[in-house]
Amino acid sequence: MTTQNTPTSFRQNRTVGLLGASLVVALLVGGCSSPQPEATKEATTPAASATPTPTAVVGGVEEPLSEEHAIAGATLAAEAYFALRTEIEVEHPTDPSVIDTVATGAAAEHVRTFALNLVENGTTNKGAYAYDVTESSYAGASEGSDGTVYPFGLAQLVGCFDSSGITATNADGSPGAMSATRRGILNLTVLYYASEKAWLVQDVQAPAENVMC
Repeated sequence: MTTQNTPTSFRQNRTVGLLGASLVVALLVGGCSSPQPEATKEATTPAASATPTPTAVVGGVEEPLSEEHAIAGATLAAEAYFALRTEIEVEHPTDPSVIDTVATGAAAEHVRTFALNLVENGTTNKGAYAYDVTESSYAGASEGSDGTVYPFGLAQLVGCFDSSGITATNADGSPGAMSATRRGILNLTVLYYASEKAWLVQDVQAPAENVMC
């Protein structure tokens, strides 16, 4: 069972602003819009994945002992997150449960909500998303539900998200209307879960105003 971790000694002077609904929809939904999901309060239990994900993400990862190692582990989790999001939207939007192997909370809920939106509108997506982590990323401490503090258990990834590789087709076969905003900075909150020996993406945030990249 995945237990909830919370940040403790994160650098307050580098806190990323909360995401704006219109911006995150423009960046995260390649073509059609969808409502912004509410963040879940409890982490979810990972489900079995039909598509293998990197072992370093889904288990077998030791507690990070440095900021460098934390960012490296979190980056693998972010890569798996966007790869699985692409797989879900392109191949099986009716079953987004595999996202729970690499994400929890609001980050997983984003993917489920967008997949449901595709199904309800009869939209099909092709292509892939890209996310490049920048040197502005950093790591801080997190606290497990049992009170254990992990000095480098929470990573804040600052990266350039690009949805220009995604194309959408409407139910009637016409091209889907794509957002004019296809690239921008997205910040991922990634937590280390000792019970799973894995990094899980917990939240996706964007600056209050779009930051191009």
